[in-house]
Amino acid sequence: MAQRVFHAIATTYIVVATRLVRATMTKLTVACIGALTVCAVTAPDARAQSLADVIPPSAASCTLAPPPPQAGIAVTPGGFVMVFPRNDAITDRYTGCKQLWIVDGTNMRRFATLYFKNGVLAVAAAHNIRDSAGTMTAACAFPEGKSLLPSSGQRATDAGCKGFSGESLYALRLPTWPRSCLTETQAAVCVADPR
Repeated sequence: MAQRVFHAIATTYIVVATRLVRATMTKLTVACIGALTVCAVTAPDARAQSLADVIPPSAASCTLAPPPPQAGIAVTPGGFVMVFPRNDAITDRYTGCKQLWIVDGTNMRRFATLYFKNGVLAVAAAHNIRDSAGTMTAACAFPEGKSLLPSSGQRATDAGCKGFSGESLYALRLPTWPRSCLTETQAAVCVADPR
């Protein structure tokens, strides 16, 4: 099953990556589910190279490495995504990060860090899922849809950044099930609708 899930996730990457390649006209190495990065409060330097260059590291949940036990899971057309924090832990005016990881069996590979300011997506950062350190490969500022790494990483152009802020996977409120539903699929909370 893990291979099917990973294959489905890889297929999702290809679809989104194709859109990015068309927009950026560059060769795409393995990226995350898009050129994601949330805008920082002040416009970061165009030479940004690390997550701390585009997202305030002191903001809530912005420096997580592995997903914590309280993380939830969401189902996408490509498989499972681990999400933290979950909806019940944030307010509608949340300022801080949501982290997204690909679930590959027992491995969790971070693919996106989303920074919200007062409940609105400000920066989305994409991470290289083949790199155990989760190196940032692209970053976009919203609502402008402006690339924060125009000449490095994936070389995402402004055109490559447009459109992600409206997708449900990158919304402040993403319905999830508890993490335990990965293994306890018949539990009452796992057969109910995600929250």
